[in-house]
Amino acid sequence: MTARRFLSILRDDRGVAAVEFGLMLPFLFALAVGSAEFLGAYQAQRRLAHVAATTGDITAQARAVSTADLTDTMNAGQAIIYPFATTSLGQRISSLSANGAGSITVDWTQKQNFNGLAPPSVPSGYLLANESVIVTEVVYDYHPIFGLFLPDTIRFSRQAYTRPRLTPKVEKTA
Repeated sequence: MTARRFLSILRDDRGVAAVEFGLMLPFLFALAVGSAEFLGAYQAQRRLAHVAATTGDITAQARAVSTADLTDTMNAGQAIIYPFATTSLGQRISSLSANGAGSITVDWTQKQNFNGLAPPSVPSGYLLANESVIVTEVVYDYHPIFGLFLPDTIRFSRQAYTRPRLTPKVEKTA
């Protein structure tokens, strides 16, 4: 082989784009799949925050609630989390109040698919004497779409504290 022919082979750039694409494809694939997974997890936790805030707000607007009212409110929470699976959504709505001495008690609580063992609570100093609050707690087990970059299950939890609007305390009827 002559030197001239050897130099022409070295200058031949046919196929370079295909080689570059082949080298970049794994990186681009990982970037696309990773972005989709992180975006899905972000959307799930944002929707969960909306569930907590909305169900607490709906409950705090009532003078009194029944078991059926609270069930309807929690069903609204399931509609908010859509298009994510509702089977992994757990909700608990509770009313807490402080007596004249400032001692906090749970007036009532209702849950749906919620397995939390600890009783509902508020941060220290949140309730003063003769005040009440609606505490909404929600948990969600998120399962990533692809499961390549995130764990199989991520547990998100959110709480919302909402003051009753129309009465000092939202009562629960039968």
